[in-house]
Amino acid sequence: MTTLLEIVIRNGSLFDAFGVIGLGLVAYAAIRLARREHSWGGHMMAAGAIAVLIARLYLVLAPHFVNDNMLHAIGPIGISLTIGLPPLMLTLGLAGVVWGLWGHERWLKTERNR
Repeated sequence: MTTLLEIVIRNGSLFDAFGVIGLGLVAYAAIRLARREHSWGGHMMAAGAIAVLIARLYLVLAPHFVNDNMLHAIGPIGISLTIGLPPLMLTLGLAGVVWGLWGHERWLKTERNR
C-alpha cells in the first residue's frame, strides 16, 4: 500500500472533509429549494440537513477540543449532552431530510393537480 493511501485511511481527515463538504452542499441545495418553491417539505429538508451538518461537524471537531479540563468544567449534565446530543441530531436530521423529501414530493403532486 502506498504511504499516501495509508495516511488517508488511518487519519480519515480527507474523508471527513469530503463528508462535511457534501453535507454542506446538501444543506445549501435544500435551502435553495425551500426558498424557491416555498414548500413545507423543502423547509423540513433544509432543517434536517443543517442538523446533520452541525452534528457531523461536532463529531469531526470534538476530538480536537474536548479534553479532561473541559469535561470537568461542564459537569455531568454537559457530559451527558456531549454524548447524547450528536446521535440525536444525526437521527432527527436524517428523519427531517427524508420527511422533507416526501413532503416536497407530495406538495409537487398537489400543485400539479390544481
